[in-house]
Amino acid sequence: MKNRYRYAALCLAAILSAASLTGCKDTKIVLTTGLASDELFRIGSVSCSLSEALVYLNNQKNQYENVYGIEMWDHDFGTITMEEYLKNQVVSQLAQVKSMVLLADEQQIGLSEEELGLSRAAAAEYLSSLSEGEKKLLKVDSEEIQKMYEDYCLAYKAYDQITQEVSVEISDDEARIIQIQQIFVPEEGLAKELRRKLEEGGDFEALASNYSKASQTTIAIARGDKEDAFEQVAFDLDNNGISDVFAADGGYYILKCLNTYMEESEENKVKVAQKQKSERFRKVYSDLMQETLSEFQEQLWENIHFTDYEEVKTSSFFEIYQKHFKS
Repeated sequence: MKNRYRYAALCLAAILSAASLTGCKDTKIVLTTGLASDELFRIGSVSCSLSEALVYLNNQKNQYENVYGIEMWDHDFGTITMEEYLKNQVVSQLAQVKSMVLLADEQQIGLSEEELGLSRAAAAEYLSSLSEGEKKLLKVDSEEIQKMYEDYCLAYKAYDQITQEVSVEISDDEARIIQIQQIFVPEEGLAKELRRKLEEGGDFEALASNYSKASQTTIAIARGDKEDAFEQVAFDLDNNGISDVFAADGGYYILKCLNTYMEESEENKVKVAQKQKSERFRKVYSDLMQETLSEFQEQLWENIHFTDYEEVKTSSFFEIYQKHFKS
């Protein structure tokens, strides 16, 4: 499997962080009892079983315990318990995966024979790691575990393929990172006085050191790092150019450009291109989710408690995925 799926996982998580079943603004949510007894939720035509959620939940619970100990569940996470927090996170993660499976179907994206084979191998290894007691409590079999790995792979493949198909050309100007010095003061009168001193030959760095309230005098910025008023002035300067006084951030700035195109600008082209691809992907995703109905059995999930799964020690589900799907 290609390494890009591991990178896609990070991008996908960032894009869908606000698009979970329990908090998605793009998806119509219905709390229902109209699902099958073992269905936790359904997004469009794609279903998530309770056993899938139990696998995710117990694996992550045990990973946390292996690091922090079981005492961590005695603490609260803001206004909710740590147990409630993790349960919410698991539903969010699974909703993201299932949404992507639905999007893959919409885009006619499927798994290759190689990927299906990797899913079977991962499922066989994971299932063999479970005791009979764990299988019974989690209510899983080889077919369901394999489907979970297939969905996990398909979610990342869909993101990767959709964004790879987007051709993005980034100009030098869009990607450039500039280095500037700044003077920031609260009073317009003082800013104008400092600008006059600069016209008379005053040293920019010395004036900044004596008067500026900015935390740093010299900074490097890319487009999007600052508010529009600041950016418009900064990126219009030539090397050694000094701006007029302008208002931003509740005060007044004077800028001096030290370098209009730093070496890091070439590397930034990749980041800017990925950002644009992600924005286009988010549009495709949002358009689909706006027309999709999600159903959720809240009471079924509320009845799940960590104390009922103390005998379940499995923590390798995601580790096994990485083992089989990395190149």
